[in-house]
Amino acid sequence: MYADDHRPLDRTERGMTYGVLVPHFGEHCTADRIIAGSALAEEVGFDAVWVRDHLLWSPHGMEGNDRTFVEAVDCLSAIAARTSRVQLGTAVLIPIRWPLKLAQDLASLSYLAGGRVIAGLGLGSGQNELGAAGFLRKNRKPIFVETTEILPQIWQQDEVSYQGRMFQFEDVTIRPKPVEPIPLWYGGTTPISVENAVRYCQGWMPGRIPIDTLKARLAQLDGLAEDAGRRVTKAAVPLVRVDKNRDRARADIDVAALAGSSEASASWITPPGGFNTVDDLRGIVAVGEPREIVEQIAELAETGLDHVTFDLRLQFDRYEETLELLGSDVLPELRRNRI
Repeated sequence: MYADDHRPLDRTERGMTYGVLVPHFGEHCTADRIIAGSALAEEVGFDAVWVRDHLLWSPHGMEGNDRTFVEAVDCLSAIAARTSRVQLGTAVLIPIRWPLKLAQDLASLSYLAGGRVIAGLGLGSGQNELGAAGFLRKNRKPIFVETTEILPQIWQQDEVSYQGRMFQFEDVTIRPKPVEPIPLWYGGTTPISVENAVRYCQGWMPGRIPIDTLKARLAQLDGLAEDAGRRVTKAAVPLVRVDKNRDRARADIDVAALAGSSEASASWITPPGGFNTVDDLRGIVAVGEPREIVEQIAELAETGLDHVTFDLRLQFDRYEETLELLGSDVLPELRRNRI
């Protein structure tokens, strides 16, 4: 299995590793915030920066109405030029790309960045985006599967030939090769997403997911990985809203909207009585003063996660200020306690 021995974001003796979502979409997106903000994230101690992926983006209500969305690999290429240490990750690329082009794009990013690339992949959702790229939604699973087969071959070999249901080519060589192996991660919160992660990838990175659902999925993943004799990196991406003023941090959190903010929310394990308060959203969102964020991230760590990415979209308008606060009051405490 490709890249199984290259796990740059696995938990270490220092505890979990930490990433942050780049503000490359919505009304608060700017080139400076993407590039200089990522350099600041590296400076304050984050281990990775992550981007999302859309071709035709329709914002959720919590993201406003601005349809600005800067392309994922382009973002990471610009960030690579201003950073030297952080991993550059996609969370996650949807199946709208010819795999040979994706192989070239990610290998080129690795070449420019000196490695540091993690390729999160997913199935996407609506027909509008897949259709705009020339694909059918019903084919998204075979597109994904064949992509996971094609990428490592192209990255490791020359004169590659492939005959699949969706893609075929003969005697293809693409250079440069990645500087180091590019791990493939899978995104999704359903039981099937766990199966896909174990079968096809080296990591699993669900989006927003309640804590009890996360525990159930991780138990499933651990069982499947053990049966397959494999190790799968485990990650999560909670929304994070942090402020030195607790009331300000918790203000305007739309519990009902967040409880149904994922296409997979129907498969979630809900708290007794349902999602009624901010505290019922544990796992979906970490909110409060810095000490509370540390406590809530510690609860995630207890599930056995390797990596947590802070999704700061609820305060992208204060992105740099928030990074500074996390770097001064949250990350050091997490490190000190080996969380």
